[in-house]
Amino acid sequence: MADLFSPVRLGALDLANRVVMAPMTRDRAGPDDAPTDLMVEYYRQRASAGLIVTEGTQPSPHGKGYWRTPGIHSPEQVAGWRKVADAVHAEGGRIVVQLMHVGRAAVRANKAADAQTVAPSAIACPDPIAGPDGVPVATEMPRALAAHEIPGVIAEYVAAARNARAAGIDGVELHSASGYLPIQFLSSNSNKRPDAYAGSAENRARFVTESIEQIKTAC
Repeated sequence: MADLFSPVRLGALDLANRVVMAPMTRDRAGPDDAPTDLMVEYYRQRASAGLIVTEGTQPSPHGKGYWRTPGIHSPEQVAGWRKVADAVHAEGGRIVVQLMHVGRAAVRANKAADAQTVAPSAIACPDPIAGPDGVPVATEMPRALAAHEIPGVIAEYVAAARNARAAGIDGVELHSASGYLPIQFLSSNSNKRPDAYAGSAENRARFVTESIEQIKTAC
């Protein structure tokens, strides 16, 4: 049996051990949603894990739903993640960024004024989410994505993945659980579309599989 603390190769990554740090959102991004020095130190301190999966990171302003979560779609954000990657690598660790588009799981007060809340269908998230003051409030009613808009959302994931690699991040993870956009497509209770992205299980999986394939090609 392999020892937990023995090295292992995971895909293209050589890890110092078999410990993986799960993503844990801390709401510590700066006013422009860029990683802060506090985040750099947070990840540096945990670089003894073989692999770190970052907190959920929005690929675009539209993908944000929570207060002070980081993005990876602006030059300032990419520069902040580069500091994080450099700090983790200096300690011998490896790090991948979790790309998280929340879809309908969003509070208007947490988003930029010009950012939209989109989802497979115009069905609101039933669970309240904390606003800027920490008090849970009702989520915003999402706008259903038109079929011609879906490639653009996937392109946001691809651009974010390229930004992560440009920042020195070792890889990306597509967050496809916890009620966010990918699982909103996968779930029949939140996906009532009349097109090829809904209906059968194969169709509902289409958004996720297309996203993964295009991210894989880009990286």
